[in-house]
Amino acid sequence: MRVFLNPGHALGGNPDPGCVNSRYHLRECDLAITYGSLCGKYLEAAGLEVKLLQSHNLYGEAPGYPCVVDAANRWPADLFLSIHVNAGGGRGAETYCYNFGGSGEKLAHCIQRQLVESLAPIDGGYADRGVKAHPSFCVLRNTTMPAVLVETGFIDSDDIGLLTQHGDEIARALARGVTDYEQQQ
Repeated sequence: MRVFLNPGHALGGNPDPGCVNSRYHLRECDLAITYGSLCGKYLEAAGLEVKLLQSHNLYGEAPGYPCVVDAANRWPADLFLSIHVNAGGGRGAETYCYNFGGSGEKLAHCIQRQLVESLAPIDGGYADRGVKAHPSFCVLRNTTMPAVLVETGFIDSDDIGLLTQHGDEIARALARGVTDYEQQQ
């Protein structure tokens, strides 16, 4: 199986770092690349092929930078995972798929389940925010393979301890979600 990993936002944070927690000097782009890189290593160890691309050019809106959707479709990947960190004061994980009823939803449930089962025992406040359909997300709408976008936690809440001290657990949970999905195929 070929897995395309897309840690959210711009490589190095310029021009788009994603969500920022100024108090702790944390940026979404940095957390996402950490989780994505570790996840990729675990997936490769499980025998899967992995490509990773962090770029703020999702579907041609930033010419001159690698285009995420085109790269995933051209490879071609068997599945697509975009890794993010949320903001807005909530807690926990939520995973998005294009619509309900397909392979993307199955992948989303596998990833969501692994994140919650791995992180909630560490921090009882880490919430299962569920699997949600979001057809307007560009990376879900324009990729040609099952695709999900996962929000691993909230950078501006008490999730910060999990996000900064348990990145390896997050990466392992993401990888296990992918391999759980692979086993169902």
